[in-house]
Parts: sequence; structure tokens; C-alpha cells
Amino acid sequence: MTMDLMVRSQQAFAFGPFVLIPERQLLLEDGTPIRIGGRARDILTVLVKRAGEVVSKRELFSLVWPNTVVEDCNLKVNVAALRRTLGDGVDVARYIATVTGRGYRFVAPVQTSGSPGLMLAPSATERRSHNLPTGTTRIFGRERAIDTFGRELDGSRLLSIVGTGGIGKTTVALAIAERAVGSFRDGVWLIDLTLPRDPDLVPDTIAAAIGATLHASDRLGALCDLLHAREMLLVLDSCEHFIDAVAACSARILAEVAGVKLLATSREPLQVCGERVRRLPALDTPPVSPCPTADEALAFPAVELFVARARDKLESFELGDADAPLVAEICRRLDGLPLAIELAATRIDTFGLGGLSKQLDDRVHLRIDRRASPERHRTLAATLDWSYRLLSAGEVAMLRAVSVFVGAFDVESASVVSNVPLAKASEVLARLVAKSLLTTKVDADGMTYRLLETTRADCLERLRVSGEGGPIRRRHVEHRYAVIARAAREWAQRPAREWVAANQARHALALNESS
Repeated sequence: MTMDLMVRSQQAFAFGPFVLIPERQLLLEDGTPIRIGGRARDILTVLVKRAGEVVSKRELFSLVWPNTVVEDCNLKVNVAALRRTLGDGVDVARYIATVTGRGYRFVAPVQTSGSPGLMLAPSATERRSHNLPTGTTRIFGRERAIDTFGRELDGSRLLSIVGTGGIGKTTVALAIAERAVGSFRDGVWLIDLTLPRDPDLVPDTIAAAIGATLHASDRLGALCDLLHAREMLLVLDSCEHFIDAVAACSARILAEVAGVKLLATSREPLQVCGERVRRLPALDTPPVSPCPTADEALAFPAVELFVARARDKLESFELGDADAPLVAEICRRLDGLPLAIELAATRIDTFGLGGLSKQLDDRVHLRIDRRASPERHRTLAATLDWSYRLLSAGEVAMLRAVSVFVGAFDVESASVVSNVPLAKASEVLARLVAKSLLTTKVDADGMTYRLLETTRADCLERLRVSGEGGPIRRRHVEHRYAVIARAAREWAQRPAREWVAANQARHALALNESS
């Protein structure tokens, strides 16, 4: 097909240094494909096709979000992202002008594929270097992780970013991948591993992301043949969905395809030879005391994120010194978990800060208003459900049992309340740590475990529904008294300093009250 025929069959629009080819879902700047999200691209297409006209918000909603109810903020966020992509300034609209109370107008001159002088190089329409979505919001508190993990990827062929659900693994991975665009001859490709319904389709999902189809019966072998001699970065997102299949696929790619690197996000490591695992921590939150001022609180990324999302929802929201301690407390109670903080902040217009703090008792049911979000990220309950579906019955039972501990607990305590032998309890706890559902702390007194408060709230509700709460709480109380009785017996037999050293940590753990 000649370029002239290609341009006529695939309508193109040129403005400034940009060329938009809607049929190919492609936006070029000076002949190079640039990253843009699907909704932002659809908005641009509507505006460009009607350049010079005012396109109302109602029309944009009906054309870009057909058969879907969305709020004004969705349009505002995508238009803002589109303006950033095109380089429009705050006060200078070179491409998109806001017509107050009516909608938007594309103000730059546009040439269509039938216009004289519109020339497209063949490589411009054929070359794609990635399929990454456009980031529409600022990332808070992850600069160090993005920089560090990016350097780690330079020296590794498989880097896995691991953490609990909603902690921001995909956000960090996409930021790393975006920086890597241009560093791989054959591109950077995002593979959403929540899409396949069968683990056998993991190779097909990877192939589809890079624009290919597998036809051989040995699909994994066919994928490796397809990737042979290519140089690319594959971003394997949400590997926990089919962890064994993804691990087998990754291992074979690493063994047979020298030019491909893998960046994985998962709630647990792939456990593949050569894998470099990096756990993503929660966002930093202000300490309990002293009470922070607004400026002091905003030095912590968890508070920054809360304020930014609250302003997205309520334009008039400002963090003052009087409210700073309450926002800091909200962020602490949500464990610095980005998803939980975003979900809470989106309810600021409904409850206000005081009401929102009270609502945290029902934290797992907080909903998010951004309908474009994945279903598993629309509520904390959905995020936790996603994790539970991937657990064994024994792992779920252990989580329910240890939810009675307000704070830290050790393996002996977990064994008692769950009524599971010590060795087996230790094994189950280790698996839950690997799956990012428990945190650990190691000191001179040994290892202790803790549930994040968001996870614990959900586990307590599951414990209530299960009908197991009575026996588990009874074992917990009996264990507390047993520890105290043992300490009392030892008091007369050991020197005071030795007794304190032996019993202080044990006593503190035993006194964790049940809920």
C-alpha cells in the first residue's frame, strides 16, 4: 500500500508538530509516537474533528463515555492530561480553549489527510514504541523508589516490585517503564495479567500486548520464538493472579530470549532464578506526636496525597494548622496505603474531615468515584477480596484468627489462637508475609508479625461472619493468662533483671487486647 493510499484509508489530522491518526490510536510528535491515555485521545479526536467549534461537555460525555455515567472531574482530569501532553500552558491555550459554561474548543489550525502539504513518513505510521497509558496525576512519595528500582532494573533481567494490594506497585512500575521508553530497540510493553481467564493464556496475553497472535500448540515456545532477537522491556502487571503460570513463562523467556527484560508487579515474588525482589513500602505518615502544623504535615507524602485528592473532589479544600493533626491521624489509621488514602479523600465533600475520621471504622467499604479505575481498586473490600481469592483455606483461617491482635504478635501466639501446630503456623505465617498480607519486625527478642489496620478491619469482619470468633477469642484470653501465670511463677525463681529481660517482650505481646 502506498503512503498516499494509507493516509486516505486511515484519516490523519495534523496540528503544530503533532499528527493524530485515530484509527491507529496513535499520536505523533515530530514523527515520534507519544504516550497518551485512551480517554484523552478520544477527547482529542472529537475536538480535532470539529476544530474551531465549541463542543459541549454533554457531547463529550456521550461520545467519549457512551452508555456510562461519569462525573465532571473525569472530563477535567483527562482534558488537563491532554493539555500537558500537547504542551498547553496554564494561561496560554495553543490547542484547547475552555469556553466557560459551555465546553471546549480546539483553536489551532488543523490539516486533514486530504489537505495539501500533509506528509507522513511511512515509519511514523508504522512505528510504535510502547503501549503505556498516560499518567494523569502526580505521583507522591515515590521518587526514590522509582530512581532506585530503575537503576536496579539496569543490572537485572527480572525485577519484581512486591507489596500489598493498593500500595502503588503499578504506579511505580509504569513510571520506571516510561523512563525506559527509547532505551529498548523494540519497545516497552505493558501486560495486564488480570485479563486472561485461564493461566494457559498468559503467553497469548503477552503476545497480544506487543501486537502478535500465537498459533502453535506450544504457546510458550511460540512466544519465545516471537521474542527471539528482540530487545524490549515487558511490564508484567498483577502477576499474583496466575503466579505459577507467570513464573513458568518468565523463567523460559529469561532462559531463551537474551534481549528481553521483565519488570513485574505482584503481591508475592515469582521465585524465579535470577529474580531481584524489591518490596514497596507504604507512604510516610507524620508521627503521633508532636501534633504537626499544616506545613509540617505536608512534608509527608501520605498527607500530600490526601490533600491533592481532596482538592480534586472539593476545590475549596485547604489544609490549615487546625486540621493538620486530624488529616495526619487519618493517614496513619490507613497505614499510609495510597489506595486507602485516595478512597478516603474522595469522600471529603460528603463527610468532611470529622465525619471522615468516624467513617474509618467502616474503612473497607469506602468507595472510589473514579469509574475508570479497575474494579478491584474501587473499594478496599474489593482489593482485599482480590487477595483472599488467591489464598488457601488455611491461610484465610490464619488471617481471621490473628485479626484479634491489636498490634504485634509472635508465632507462638498465632499458633495458640489459630489452634494450628507451631511448625505449621510458622509455615503459614511465612506464606502470608510473602504475599504481602503481614508485615514483620525482627529484633533481639525474635520475629513479630502485624496486620495492616485496613487488612485487620476486613479480617475481623470475616471472623464475625465465620462464627469462629468465640473459640478464637477464648483461646486468646487463655493464652494471655497463661503467659502472665508463667511470668508470675518465674518471678520467685529468677533475678529481677533477668526476669524483666525474659518476660518484657512476651508480656507485651500477650497483652495485645482482642477486639
